[in-house]
Amino acid sequence: MKVDLHMHTNCSDGVLVPEDLAEKAFAAGLDTIAVTDHDTLAAYDGACRFPDGLRVITGIEMSSEYDGGDVHVLGYYIDPADLDMSDYCRDFKRRRLDRAGEMIARCTALGYTLERREIERILDKGGTVGRPHIARMLISRGYFPDVKTVFNALLYRGGPAYVPYKRCSIEECIDLIHGAGGIAVLAHPSLVKSGLAEVLGKPFDGVEVYHPRNRGRYDEFLAGAHRRGRLVSGGSDFHGTAGRYPEQIGVYTVDGRDVRAILDLRKGEE
Repeated sequence: MKVDLHMHTNCSDGVLVPEDLAEKAFAAGLDTIAVTDHDTLAAYDGACRFPDGLRVITGIEMSSEYDGGDVHVLGYYIDPADLDMSDYCRDFKRRRLDRAGEMIARCTALGYTLERREIERILDKGGTVGRPHIARMLISRGYFPDVKTVFNALLYRGGPAYVPYKRCSIEECIDLIHGAGGIAVLAHPSLVKSGLAEVLGKPFDGVEVYHPRNRGRYDEFLAGAHRRGRLVSGGSDFHGTAGRYPEQIGVYTVDGRDVRAILDLRKGEE
């Protein structure tokens, strides 16, 4: 059984619409996926139809921080109708728009012509916006060849067009996920830049052991998860962005046996 419990659509910073992502996942032979867009549940608004035969676990990837660095928290089995989570997503969408507007203004001041209306059109579809959207706007105008080059030149943390934003604490994210009926999993621990030991000690239900950026450290994170009694998760973090691995769905998958405990939690209830 092949699964992927970490995937993004154009509801946040991915490229594919939810239906296309699900269809491609099914065609690639995946049995179970979780769409985990950043700070939004727009893929689960009822308008998206997923293919029969593909199990889709309701998910989200929430933005948090520790010691000044990014920490992402995956939530699985989220109730999209939960009021507190809906309020969180609505507020984060507004703050992301304000931030995107500031980044566009900084790009304009640096000599790059961008229009805020493009960002507003993205939000009209129900999702959120972030740095990758700004990068793609710059690429479409011929200023840069790819997203990585834009980030390296303008949008890296502390860069000339970067704008910081306020995020919830790890504990607040976990509480929101639990309140919405879900389980909270630390995403890609290898990307935690500071205080990983302290972050792993937070009250997560699980750890994303299997992730492309964790390669070479699977055994370390697996042993830590078992030692703390945590569930084991894994996924590709697929965005569909050119130059970002994996570029195709199904290139990186997880053996369902390795994440069986998560898969079995609500089987048959979705």
